[in-house]
Amino acid sequence: MKLREKIAAFLFAMIAAANFKKLKRDFRRDVHAVVDLGVVLMIGIAFAALMIIAYIIFTLKSQLLSATNDTEAQSVIANITGNFNNAVSLIMIAITVFILALAISALLLLRGRK
Repeated sequence: MKLREKIAAFLFAMIAAANFKKLKRDFRRDVHAVVDLGVVLMIGIAFAALMIIAYIIFTLKSQLLSATNDTEAQSVIANITGNFNNAVSLIMIAITVFILALAISALLLLRGRK
């Protein structure tokens, strides 16, 4: 028997043995316990807002720096955008750690339900 036939037979047996109502109910319960749509939307909106603000700041930087030869103005703009770049990096790291914490807690919840 070829590998493809073995996999097909295994999948057919799994589908035949599955109780779809129970599977659907368990899946719905697990998803509600693990994923909160509000948290996902909040994280997505935070990422989108950071990207938009970063685009605006760096677009303004490129427009302002190309228009002037004043070294003081260039240093002020460099200080503002440099600090903003650091802030964006820290916020992105914080959001990434938050997402990892959500994923780890979801895995622990699923592990505890076995």
